[in-house]
Amino acid sequence: MDNVTHAALGIAAGIVVRRQGCSLPAAAVAGLLAAEAPDLDVFIRQADDPLVAFRWHRHFTHSFAFLAVWAALTAGIVAGLFHWRGRHPGPWTGLLLPAAAGTLTHLLCDNCTSYGTMLLWPFSEARFSWDCLPIIDLFATLPLLVLAILAWRRHAPRLAAYGLLWFSAYALAGVWQQRRAETGVREWLATKGVAPAKLAVKPTISNLLAWRAIWLHEGRWQVAVVRVSPFGGRQLLLGETRTAWTPTSAGNPPPFSPGAHVITDFSVFTQGWNTYDREDGAIVVGDIRFAMLPTSSRPLWSVRCGPGGTPAETTLRMDRRLDDGDWDRLLDLLTGADPRYFPIP
Repeated sequence: MDNVTHAALGIAAGIVVRRQGCSLPAAAVAGLLAAEAPDLDVFIRQADDPLVAFRWHRHFTHSFAFLAVWAALTAGIVAGLFHWRGRHPGPWTGLLLPAAAGTLTHLLCDNCTSYGTMLLWPFSEARFSWDCLPIIDLFATLPLLVLAILAWRRHAPRLAAYGLLWFSAYALAGVWQQRRAETGVREWLATKGVAPAKLAVKPTISNLLAWRAIWLHEGRWQVAVVRVSPFGGRQLLLGETRTAWTPTSAGNPPPFSPGAHVITDFSVFTQGWNTYDREDGAIVVGDIRFAMLPTSSRPLWSVRCGPGGTPAETTLRMDRRLDDGDWDRLLDLLTGADPRYFPIP
């Protein structure tokens, strides 16, 4: 989730769980900083390994096991800062609960999105995702942010609780909408006699109406948009298709080469949702789960690997291009104005 949402959740949670003897401003700051702390993993980088950022983002820093570490560090730092400024936050141990609550909101909030979070590390390195909220959603964040700030300024814990209730209700609405979208796609595919090898339905930016569906059938990925009215029917719009990568795809680098290692590592991160393209003698393996436009099969990130599989031939690509008219196309998808939509069960 975006950092503004994390901050607002941390402030609200810190205020709500504050106990007597702990100052409200200190609890709010502890919740805020603890809610941002797990994303310090963005600083884990390695120049000669293009996948380090993918490997370590939402890894151990986002686990339940590491929650206590963030809570203790944040509580100590905030207590020290307040004492340094001549203010009295109460005993630093009183900030542990607000800091822990702030960290917990970060872990659960990220788990609502599609990227995947290693909540159970070190016992499991599985990435969990509920696919019920976009990375950025103004409808979820703005009411929460306003209520969290008012709760801080007015010393009104009730307003912070209202903010958390709003966000929780919105996330539950996302769970409901996602299930409706996925059920609609599965039922439509069944009428076509298609049994997909893989299928996922993921949120699109700042809404709970239009959902990105991806499924694998007979070696090709199909992308589609499912529009689900809150109290109405469901519509489907078929997008682009793309070939799926396999370990036997033509042009794969030699076994045990650096390029083969990078593709294997990348596949662990993508959980096998890999696209396949050829380009000037090289192969391009992408992550079909994420794209700039819901109907696009052009991956947001991919690995390009030459035939020799050498480090010089292996690069990570980020593709955030938007073509002319893409914003208008996205608006038509959200509003249902795109004439390519057709109803599904």
